Amino acid sequence: MFVDRIRKLGILGGSFDPPHLGHLAIADFIASNRDLDEVLFVVSHIQWQKAVDRAVLHSNDRFEMVKLAVKGYDNFSVSSIEIDRGGDSVTVETLESLHAEDSEAQYELIIGADIASTLSTWRRSEEIEEYADIIVVGRPGFQRVDSEENFNFVFVDGPRIDVSSEEIRSAVKLGLPIGHLVPEQVEEYIHREGLYR
Repeated sequence: MFVDRIRKLGILGGSFDPPHLGHLAIADFIASNRDLDEVLFVVSHIQWQKAVDRAVLHSNDRFEMVKLAVKGYDNFSVSSIEIDRGGDSVTVETLESLHAEDSEAQYELIIGADIASTLSTWRRSEEIEEYADIIVVGRPGFQRVDSEENFNFVFVDGPRIDVSSEEIRSAVKLGLPIGHLVPEQVEEYIHREGLYR
C-alpha cells in the first residue's frame, strides 16, 4: 500500500538585515542534507534580544529583500507570519502557528552554532522541541562543547561562508562593493532605496 511521505519543512528565521549569500547557501545545504521539501525564511518583526543593541531596518524592507533573494529557488519561500503578528518575534509562537496550519508536517528549526549557546535565553525555549527538531549549522570557531546540553541538537557541518549582515551594512555605509556578498536583486534594492547610508 502506498503511504504519503510526511512533508519536511525547514524554518530559517532572522532579521535578514540584509539577507546575504550565506543565508542562501546554508538553506540550500540543509535542504539537501536533511531532505527537506521546503525551507521557509521567516522574517522577524522585532528581534527583542537584538533591539537593544541597534536599530533594525523596517520589516517591510527586510521582507522585500528576502523575497528577492529567494527568487529562482523552487523550494524556498518567505513568511511574514511574525510581521503580521506584530510585537516581539517569539520562535515558539511561530512554530505553534505553523503547526496549527499543518500538524502533519515535520518541522526543523535551522539555527547557527553561535545561537545554539544562547538558546535557553529565548522565551519559552523549553517548548521549541515540542514542535520542531533543532538543526545546528556549524560555524568557524565554534566548539560543540559550547552548546547547551538541555536540547537535543542535530549538528550539521554546513558551508563555511564568512559573511555577515553587519559587514554588508558597514560596506554600504562606506561606499564599498557588496555584489560578492548579496544576490544581485538585493544589491539593486539596497541602492535603489538608499538603505544603510
